[in-house]
Amino acid sequence: MTVNYGAFANTVITFIIVAFAIFTMVKSINRWKRQEEAPPAAPTTKKCDYCDTEIPLAASRCPHCTSELRAA
Repeated sequence: MTVNYGAFANTVITFIIVAFAIFTMVKSINRWKRQEEAPPAAPTTKKCDYCDTEIPLAASRCPHCTSELRAA
């Protein structure tokens, strides 16, 4: 029975080289892909005409100055 240290070392080195090559290919492919930017979300607030405070779109009165807001 023989112990083939050289064959084992060759297999390990070959595995490391192939793994590094695959890693660099995947890394470069991911760099080439560009993710599209998401469109901006629809606004959920508006400014009060009287006190310039941010309020929800569905609000009919401003919670800060209690003024009635006109319908949009």
